[in-house]
Amino acid sequence: MSAPQKSSPASFLKLSQDVASFYGFRPLREIEKSLAPGIYKRGAHNFSSASTALAHSSGGVLPEPVMAYYASASPLHVPGGWPAREVGEFGLQVAGAKESVGEVFLLKTVATILSEWGGTMTRVRINALGDRDSRQRFARELSSYLRRQSHNLSPECRDKAPEDPMAVFACADEACRAALESGPRAMNFLSEKSRAHFREVLEHLEHLGLPYELDDMLMGDEREPRVAFAIDLNEDATVLGSIGGRFDDHVRRLTGHKEATAVHASLFFRKKGLTASNFQLESPTGRPRIYFVQLGMRAKLRSLEVSDILRVARIPVLQSFDSSRLSPQLLAATAAGVSHLIIMGQREALDGTVIVRAADNSAQTTLGLSQLPRYLKALH
Repeated sequence: MSAPQKSSPASFLKLSQDVASFYGFRPLREIEKSLAPGIYKRGAHNFSSASTALAHSSGGVLPEPVMAYYASASPLHVPGGWPAREVGEFGLQVAGAKESVGEVFLLKTVATILSEWGGTMTRVRINALGDRDSRQRFARELSSYLRRQSHNLSPECRDKAPEDPMAVFACADEACRAALESGPRAMNFLSEKSRAHFREVLEHLEHLGLPYELDDMLMGDEREPRVAFAIDLNEDATVLGSIGGRFDDHVRRLTGHKEATAVHASLFFRKKGLTASNFQLESPTGRPRIYFVQLGMRAKLRSLEVSDILRVARIPVLQSFDSSRLSPQLLAATAAGVSHLIIMGQREALDGTVIVRAADNSAQTTLGLSQLPRYLKALH
């Protein structure tokens, strides 16, 4: 792919939606149009509107996780220190993904966008707050600690801490930051289930070779993510950086869906020169005609390599990386009306092969990964 004009916010949006589309994400606008008419307002998108639409989709309309992207000229949750009025957002959200590979897939997509943009990632920071029980245990310990440290806090944080001790992490005051440095750490209060989930996230990141560092000061998001991450960049004329995480509990409160899950990432950029039409994103690739089925964790992780091969070859796919069973993925492929399936199971992942199956007559062939792009292009 040719290098984009790095001074142009419009070219960053174009690149972002292009990469996201080839990984299987669809415009949120397109997903909304497929829902029952009249439920959602057509207009500006943000984290809340994406969560509402996708929780509805994954909660009852579609059998598999839903992957969407949007652009916003007025983003929510802009990190402190960035000029909120001057910033736009490219948002990525996966609803219905319960497994740890959801975070990894999203981080991989964001990292690919930034890499192709030409940005230099200085670090990927990650932290875990865990489920509600984990956070409550941590909050109690933190509240007790902050009471003892109240004389070291700013007047504003001294007033906030008794009601919301987590809010102190959003403060940039040096005295407050220094007090927190010696305080309790959320990762030490994780439940066994939350600890296992976070351990899997880190193992997957290592498997992909995506470097990261643990940052237990990455806190202060009022949405209370179970896992939080941030990607920092060297100075860039357009792109500021990215934050995200797993927001299951927040989305459940927001939507009323008890089983809703959401992994979300926001890439923030300077929006000067953009008009409202720049934020009305449509799919740049058309509706994909291929669905990528993955069975087993090894296949899910190797699927990112396959997705990269297809993206370079300009072959878009639909996919769902969160199911361990074949039948839900086949149902999703049928609902999407694709012409062919790519299937990778444990054996194929070990052998570096995939099965390509025709949707109409189930005729299939096994191919090496290097053969896949040419074979698929010959089909259409």
